[in-house]
Amino acid sequence: TETESQAIGRDWGQEGDNVRSHATMRIHLRKVVTYGLLALVVFVVFLLYNQNTLTSVDKEPPWIASRKTRPLGSRLWPTIDYYDDDRILAQMAHRPKSVLEKEKKGESVKDKVILAYHGYGSWGVQPGRKQFQDQKCPVQNCHVTDDRRRVNDADIVMFHHSPSRPWAARPPNQIWLLFMLESPYHTPGLTGVNDVFNWTATYRHDSVIVAPYERFTLFNESVRTLPLKKNYAAGKTKKIAWFVSNCGARNGRRQYVEELAKYIPVDIYGACGPLRCPRHKANDCFTMLTKDYKFYLSFENSNCRDYITEKFFVNGLMNDVLPIVMGAAPEDYKRAAPYHSFIHVDEFETPKDLAEYLYKVDKNDTLYNEYFRWKGTGENINTFFWCRICSMIHEVGENNHSLVYHDLDRWWRGPGVCIGQSRWRDNRKTRDNVIINKYGLGFGN
Repeated sequence: TETESQAIGRDWGQEGDNVRSHATMRIHLRKVVTYGLLALVVFVVFLLYNQNTLTSVDKEPPWIASRKTRPLGSRLWPTIDYYDDDRILAQMAHRPKSVLEKEKKGESVKDKVILAYHGYGSWGVQPGRKQFQDQKCPVQNCHVTDDRRRVNDADIVMFHHSPSRPWAARPPNQIWLLFMLESPYHTPGLTGVNDVFNWTATYRHDSVIVAPYERFTLFNESVRTLPLKKNYAAGKTKKIAWFVSNCGARNGRRQYVEELAKYIPVDIYGACGPLRCPRHKANDCFTMLTKDYKFYLSFENSNCRDYITEKFFVNGLMNDVLPIVMGAAPEDYKRAAPYHSFIHVDEFETPKDLAEYLYKVDKNDTLYNEYFRWKGTGENINTFFWCRICSMIHEVGENNHSLVYHDLDRWWRGPGVCIGQSRWRDNRKTRDNVIINKYGLGFGN
């Protein structure tokens, strides 16, 4: 997946998609909204740095603010209804019973050893216990190491994108986790690791540890819209912008845009179009997007379940433009995005039909502004990845895991997971099968 803020400029001519670290390539979006009696003040913090959501300690953890840490049991693991809940909030606030009982008795809690097999750099994590202490995790009794000589001591071995199996001997009850942030089209084959991995950490909602690019959370579950304080259409004179570097994406997004551009103006910046915006002026490029454009093409490189990246959360939502999306299924966007905050290409039979609707929205400020009434209803939260890892390792405890992926490749890229260049509406049957059947995921070794 190309990172758009890095792709802006002449370097957009580079082809392909970089396999990016969740800790080093994600763009972190924060919004903290404070209500006063006299005014509404909105602070938008956009952090563009190497150790964002996995490692940042820029806000009081939610379990500290709410004083709620507790055993949450069955809500921690993927079930047949995993698309109803990503379990992130439950995992964030979880403290295993075994830990609570030992603390009540005044007994020490033994550290769980986490082996980062591909080194600290690929994760952006700090060694030892510092990560968990700095983030004030509910459970801090974990120790991160990249010393492979400690493989026999490790409670969990975490593999970053590479599913390599470097040794034959494996201690009983040791957990193996595979982390992947790219789509199945841009990850290695997994056919050689059946009955090997116990946990997955991906953007998919049926992963054991769900690791989305961003996680939007409402302040109040019953409040999804608010009265607007501004006209988001004011001063915008241009229609659609698209920042892109990879012209050969598997889902045919370039061909779709070429057809769309026959009916409505589309300004393409980068290798796939005539316009340029210098890399060293990336902030100016996004300012231009905010000021001049009504719409932005948040088109992913793959049409796969749950695959929603910074193209939507940052390039679109952050810059006060209305995102037009292609990538995950419409219901995936509805589940992950703020209410009524995007337009999905699948809602229209053809690019021409989409263009006609965009002209309608463009000419009607009231209709356009309806897509921004989510503003102020929530924020993109830190999902405290390492805190959740630590709590979950302690959760399995002495009994350890009973979860194993019998056919990991089928789970990751089986029928209905990705649909190539076709539309989600034409894949209803296979899509429903993915939700109902957990291919390759079995309980019990």
